Amino acid sequence: MITINTMKYIYSLLAIIAGFLLVRYSNYLVDNFGHSETAEHYLGTYGGSRLMWKLIGLIIIIGALLTISGLAQSLIYSIFKPMVGGLK
Repeated sequence: MITINTMKYIYSLLAIIAGFLLVRYSNYLVDNFGHSETAEHYLGTYGGSRLMWKLIGLIIIIGALLTISGLAQSLIYSIFKPMVGGLK
């Protein structure tokens, strides 16, 4: 039987694979979907869109690893603790 804990590992593994594919094929994504003017302006002149896709992939990978290790919940709680007060 698949439990919620097992699903956490499966979804995290899929997220790591998706993040890797975003990092690996960022050039393909830029060639097919075009350049992002915002990314080109803020992240560099010509390679900003590629860097944007790589950063998105890296954030997905880090988030998945935090979820697997169990640190994501405590990190999110510590960030939003001042807003929610006594909830836990």
